[in-house]
Amino acid sequence: MELETFILSEKDKEGLRELLEVGFIPYEPVCVGMKSTVQEMLPLVARMGNKGLGGGASHGMREKSSGKIIAVMSDFIVTPDDNEIFQETKYDEEKSNWYSNVLCEFSAGVDVFHGKFKKCLELMVLCVHPDYTRRGLAQELIKLSEEKGREMGCDVASIQATNIITYHISKKLGYEEVHRQELDELKDENGRPVLDMEFLKTDGTTFLSYLTKAL
Repeated sequence: MELETFILSEKDKEGLRELLEVGFIPYEPVCVGMKSTVQEMLPLVARMGNKGLGGGASHGMREKSSGKIIAVMSDFIVTPDDNEIFQETKYDEEKSNWYSNVLCEFSAGVDVFHGKFKKCLELMVLCVHPDYTRRGLAQELIKLSEEKGREMGCDVASIQATNIITYHISKKLGYEEVHRQELDELKDENGRPVLDMEFLKTDGTTFLSYLTKAL
């Protein structure tokens, strides 16, 4: 199947949503670890993906014949004057609210600029359709986004790795970890882990990682 890359725009919202439903939420460790359904997590995940539409830096990959989107790297640009990358947003779904709060707390206080960078390319949602994994598509999309980010004046890039695959890809591409959240530290009101840690240990993902790279 021949593939082509393209810049994501607002007209790709529906194709992005469909990809997130089958290729992101069912495989994202935290979503699975808290036994979420696709519908419970879609409001948050779709919002994060949509945030990168129309900015000019997000890239997608699609089947040339059908036009079906099979991989995305949704990102956007922030400056030191912008608000928090993750802002608290209230959803109808309880689990979307919980995960949103986790991401807000995780990113709070992380300074990606360090007083020397002026513009950051925030790599927000990386997703590859399960039928197209292990082909190097994720790395290709990250590199394309970095190249476009440089053209748009970005001097640093950041990514929040919520699974071990994204973490290893980021490290391979030169990203350095600046912050980590151990998932077994996330407790409910009774002091018990919120997530299924046995699943997460088997899957190999027991932490969230915040990584950055100078461009």
